[in-house]
Amino acid sequence: MKDFQLRNDTRLLFRDDPSGDLENLTKGKKVLFVYGGGSVHKNGCYEDVKKAVSSGSGEFYEFGNSSREFAVIEKGIQLVKEKGLELIIGAGGASIMDSAKLIAFGAFHGDDLWDYVKGRKNPYGLEKLPLILMPTYPSSGSEYGLGAVSADSRTNDFGTAYGIAADTAILTPKYSLSLSPEMTAYTGLVTLVQLSASTIGDRNPVSYDAGISVIRNVLKAAEQLRDNPNDTDARGVILYGASISTSGRLGLGKTENYAYDIYELEFIPEVLFGSSYRKSLTTLFPRFLKVMAGYHEEDIRAYFADAFGYHGEIAESVQKMTDLFSGLGVDMYFDGEVSKERISQVPIESMLDQNEISDIIINAMR
Repeated sequence: MKDFQLRNDTRLLFRDDPSGDLENLTKGKKVLFVYGGGSVHKNGCYEDVKKAVSSGSGEFYEFGNSSREFAVIEKGIQLVKEKGLELIIGAGGASIMDSAKLIAFGAFHGDDLWDYVKGRKNPYGLEKLPLILMPTYPSSGSEYGLGAVSADSRTNDFGTAYGIAADTAILTPKYSLSLSPEMTAYTGLVTLVQLSASTIGDRNPVSYDAGISVIRNVLKAAEQLRDNPNDTDARGVILYGASISTSGRLGLGKTENYAYDIYELEFIPEVLFGSSYRKSLTTLFPRFLKVMAGYHEEDIRAYFADAFGYHGEIAESVQKMTDLFSGLGVDMYFDGEVSKERISQVPIESMLDQNEISDIIINAMR
């Protein structure tokens, strides 16, 4: 069995009502609540956090309309310094939780934060503000993982600071009840893709079987939510699956990390079409597997058979997966104009050559 290390950087709390935990965690603190748009008001998260901070005699500050845009993160860091804030709570999807991570870390390392984003410096173990993350859009697993993505639209550049962990992650299924059917479908499918990237090519039989089990249960939960959107148990399965996908407990026997290339490729539609992370990731994944099977056919055949019961030609399994994703309520194509030259201008790092990358993108066009 390949050497591995299990990490436990983040305490994960699964709660139907997180109010008591939030009050204890924020007691007497000056708290910055980082969120995106209006969803935290619709799902009750905003009021729960604000009330908990007040009940614990803390001070509540907010930073709305946050994102992973680097200029926005810099504004959040400036607010933290101006107000002398002591604790960060990030609630939302991947972009919001990543921005909260970078604000918490940037409070101490703001001058060279972009060096950490680009991987030129390692943030793991360095000082940051105490950090609580609450996924209201479950899928990315950022609440339990070490990665924090940021993009700078001024330079069309992006990167991932790998090594920033939340102190506490709080999973609360009711906060995702306000999501539309399409967004709910994406929670399951993005989680499935991320679990798959961790599981494909895993040579450790224990963690591989665990990964397959979680994938199958997340798919079942996504199907249940298509028929009954108010099923909080199914939402809880997806929340758990998303956290596990980035927990470091899967992929323990990986000898190659080729499946993680999907995270590089997904940035291309974001730049070319203004696509969201969720759409880019799920739309490209089946096409990515088809091309990657040219290098790792045995692994990808095993994945299709074990996770979905698909046997036969890779192309047939890829089409079944595409149809499955569509049937759950998401659009599996991009609209817009694209060329190999434009694709090649997006700065990514991949084991695939430029022709293979272009084929993946072009085959996903409507």
